[in-house]
Amino acid sequence: MIQDLRSFPARKSLGQNFLHDENVVRKIVAAILPNADQRIVEIGPGFGVLTAHLLASGCQYTGIEIDERLVPALQEKYSDHSNFTLHHADFRTFDLRRISTEPASLRLVGNIPYHITSSIIFTAFEHHQLIRDMVLMVQREVAERIVASPGSKAYGILSVISQTFAQPKFLFTVSPNVFIPRPDVESAIVLWDFSQKKQPPPCDPSFFSAVIKKAFGQRRKTLRNSLKSYLAELKEPFPEPELLQKRPEALPVETLIEIANKLQT
Repeated sequence: MIQDLRSFPARKSLGQNFLHDENVVRKIVAAILPNADQRIVEIGPGFGVLTAHLLASGCQYTGIEIDERLVPALQEKYSDHSNFTLHHADFRTFDLRRISTEPASLRLVGNIPYHITSSIIFTAFEHHQLIRDMVLMVQREVAERIVASPGSKAYGILSVISQTFAQPKFLFTVSPNVFIPRPDVESAIVLWDFSQKKQPPPCDPSFFSAVIKKAFGQRRKTLRNSLKSYLAELKEPFPEPELLQKRPEALPVETLIEIANKLQT
């Protein structure tokens, strides 16, 4: 397989770095603990290194692969498995309701491209009601931002969105040496447990995400300044004006949810 990877022209536009180390794959599988009662969605199966282990568990497997060059090989290799389904699609525009409409019925896994990590994560959160948990390989620096606490330099949009719709956990780091082509940075495996959502939840996930992006887009400004376009739309004065004197990086997720909910009413 390593020879196949070395001869395959990875596309920079797709951010392709293919995992080839079986020890790391087994460690990821141990974190996922797949079984026959589960529906697992793999984002970007690539050469199917993780796919084989997932299928062996008996789970109902769905792969979503954007690279048309890899789809025929995956179909040829795994189509004899009755629990295998593959879609040639971009996960960011794929409707997960095609797989299941049951709440908390899907488990998402994948080694995702570094340059569209945020986009993939935000897409998953748009379907948060369908997802039980998510295990993704991301750049280590991004993983640290995802689990960051209020007041820290790493705390930002990804931290707040992740910790609103799930409870993220940094599991372990992954060396760049286990990929072809070799990336310039370390990676990490992160688990999001969607059963641990913050309460109260945001009224509308899309509105909440837009507010958080606006707030942290000007993180050195107070919320009164960064969110002034939303405040101008309110029919009544904002009920807790003292919160607006804070910077977003100083506020816990629960408070930011509260602010967004008040802006939407």
